[in-house]
Amino acid sequence: MKEHRELYDLFKKDFEKYYKPLCHYALIFLKDADHSEDIVQEIFLRVFEKKKELIGSKEIQFYLFTAVRNNCLSWLNKQKQLGLSTLTGREFTGEIIPEEKEEKTEDEVQAIWKMALNQLPPKCKEVFILSRLSKLTYLEISKTLGISVKTVENQMGKALRIMRDFLKGKGVFILAPFLLLSQHGVGVNGYFRF
Repeated sequence: MKEHRELYDLFKKDFEKYYKPLCHYALIFLKDADHSEDIVQEIFLRVFEKKKELIGSKEIQFYLFTAVRNNCLSWLNKQKQLGLSTLTGREFTGEIIPEEKEEKTEDEVQAIWKMALNQLPPKCKEVFILSRLSKLTYLEISKTLGISVKTVENQMGKALRIMRDFLKGKGVFILAPFLLLSQHGVGVNGYFRF
């Protein structure tokens, strides 16, 4: 009974540590918070039922991120085969924010930030979000994605350059998205507001 309680406590600690970063990661692929949450919860359930040896270990992080990535890609492939696409009602409408205003509201800056993030190529965007939202180190990202640390560095440099140029063109102070990311970028339910 004591061993079961200790295992549960370790599992709870892992869940609290990785749940939100994994949901952010799944959101990169699925663009839908509910489906992202479902996939992450299923993976945690699988760990608790069939991969108990990972609970509380250092290896769990790599397993979780890899499992989320693979399950998201499988889900997307299944949707593609069925000819379905998920519409969340939060898709970017293409509306351009008027530039006549001198100061932009937080919502306007948030919208520009989303547009900047969407300028990134898929791999670049994935590396950026793993680094900035999921707070993974370059080494952890390289192991999770199966790429070299140098590639991670190059992708991050490229992401920052693309975003900086885009934001400069929109008249947004360059540090604004990083402040928004750390202060306001996470919504009530713990997701970055895409």
